[in-house]
Amino acid sequence: MEIEKKVLVAIDLNFETSFILTQAASFFRENAAKFYILHVISSAPFSIINRKANLQLKMKEAHEAVEDGLKKSGLYYLNYEIFISYGSPASEILNFSRKKGPDLIAVGTHQKIGVKEFISGSISFSVAKNSLCPVLLIPLKNSIKLSKEELAKEPAVSLVNPS
Repeated sequence: MEIEKKVLVAIDLNFETSFILTQAASFFRENAAKFYILHVISSAPFSIINRKANLQLKMKEAHEAVEDGLKKSGLYYLNYEIFISYGSPASEILNFSRKKGPDLIAVGTHQKIGVKEFISGSISFSVAKNSLCPVLLIPLKNSIKLSKEELAKEPAVSLVNPS
């Protein structure tokens, strides 16, 4: 009997969402896997989400958007659960990971370096640096220029193993 792997896929609801989901799913096509799909609504100081009713509406809309994205990507067949959270994205991803104990975290990265990373921060770097489990970094730097077919063929091979 094969042991089911648990994979946390952290997504941002943008044009790269289906690419991240497709890449993460491609690593587990031959194995049984449970996907925890997590979207974090940022609690950045400039965020306009401050009232509880507004936050609940945003969370519901985000959940529906993830479901829609899975269907459009043809990934509705996956064994998955969707979670929507509110807070600092890196902290929420790490806290969720500690609670659910996934075997792997998959997260997209824009591969920011230098001043850009210092100014805007890097969620993927923070997650990879502080994670208790391996982190699959899915490079997104060329995803804007590529068609859906080309995106599906892009490799996602940056695997960071925490020490």
